[in-house]
Amino acid sequence: MKVKELMNPTIFTIDSEKSLFEAFKVMNHKGVKRVFVRVDENIDGVITYRDLAHLFFEKGVFELMDVTLKDVSTKEILTIDENADVTHAAQMMLHADVSGLLVIDEQKNAVGVISQTDILRALVKG
Repeated sequence: MKVKELMNPTIFTIDSEKSLFEAFKVMNHKGVKRVFVRVDENIDGVITYRDLAHLFFEKGVFELMDVTLKDVSTKEILTIDENADVTHAAQMMLHADVSGLLVIDEQKNAVGVISQTDILRALVKG
C-alpha cells in the first residue's frame, strides 16, 4: 500500500512568530499531535505535543512566555514520498522515534501527513 492511500491531505500550519500556547491551542482544537511551522508560505519546522510537554516540563510555563515557535521548532522535518510504501513510512517513524511524517510529491511539494495512527487504523480495518 502506498503512503498517499493512507495519508491525511490536510496539513495544519502555524506562523513561526506565534507562541507555544498558540500552537497548543491549534493542536487541541484540531485534534492533531503536530503542527508545521511556516515562515511566509514555506514550511520551516514542526512542533509536536511531545515537544511542548518536554519544553514545559524542562523550562516551566513562565520561562516560555515570550518564546516563539521559530525559536523552538524542529527544523529537520522528516519527509516521505507519497508513492513510497507504507512499510517504509513505518520503519522511518520507528527508527527516528517520531509519530508522523510530512508527505511530499515528486516536485517536493508538501501534500499531506502520515502518522502512526493512520497506519494502525489501516491495519485494524484489515
